[in-house]
Amino acid sequence: MVTYPAYEYEYNNKTLWGIHSKSARYTWAGFYLFVVLSSIIGDMTILIASIKYRAFRLHKVVVIIIEHIAVSDILVSFTMVVPMMISLVAGNWVLGETLCYISAYLSHICYTVSGLLICTMAVSKLAILKSPLRITTRKTVHMVCAGCWLTILSTTLIFISIDKSDVYFSYRSYLCAFGYSADIWQWLRPLIMTLVHFIPTCLVVGSTINLMLIAKRVVKRSRGSLKWQGIITTVLTATVSCVSTIPYVVYRVSQALVQTENKSQSFFHNTFFRLGISFLFLNTISNFYIYSLTV
Repeated sequence: MVTYPAYEYEYNNKTLWGIHSKSARYTWAGFYLFVVLSSIIGDMTILIASIKYRAFRLHKVVVIIIEHIAVSDILVSFTMVVPMMISLVAGNWVLGETLCYISAYLSHICYTVSGLLICTMAVSKLAILKSPLRITTRKTVHMVCAGCWLTILSTTLIFISIDKSDVYFSYRSYLCAFGYSADIWQWLRPLIMTLVHFIPTCLVVGSTINLMLIAKRVVKRSRGSLKWQGIITTVLTATVSCVSTIPYVVYRVSQALVQTENKSQSFFHNTFFRLGISFLFLNTISNFYIYSLTV
């Protein structure tokens, strides 16, 4: 069992926040098993089809970003979804203290970088549509994607430098998470969230809308001759990514406004939060089906 610092973690109380019904826990675990299987089978298929068989009829920039997204989805499955599934079946954290810390840090890296990569895809596709004759090397695209990974890694190093032991097991999500106990997180956490979540999401929305408007103008000028596969792939990926975050964002924005005497018995603070977490994996599930449209 993981040992925790002296200060209290509200959601580490199994009596208050744990799911006491085995059937309910197994139902949640069954959903996460579906997420894992969809990711492993789907994303491995994407990587093999792309790298070995060159099966995607898309611009090389988009293909390379898709490969990085597939890798991040697989890592999310192993560092985030699998531990959640095991914890739900067992009823608590059974993987040991070391894996608790590893899961907390790696899941933060792998899940967050997926959002940055999707942002990169949307912005890149828009740039390609606006300047179709501009040549970009595969090395340059890989370097941009590597920059996304390094950006999120740098935020993880901030967590480590502030308090590397500030990790606990949450019975709301059945996953090890950061405690954000230091006073500095009162302003630093919103800043990091803005930089790695809010701004990229705004860029995704803006680029996707712009992409559709430019595509519409191109079709009118060229009388319908436009390769839609890359545009459809980008738009669907961006749309599902944004939709998947809506319940979780609604919770985070509204949690201070929903006042209850007993938060652990509140549908909003308990079940709705878990639904928000599960919605985050819709993008992981759907990527294979979206990219299959381009084969």
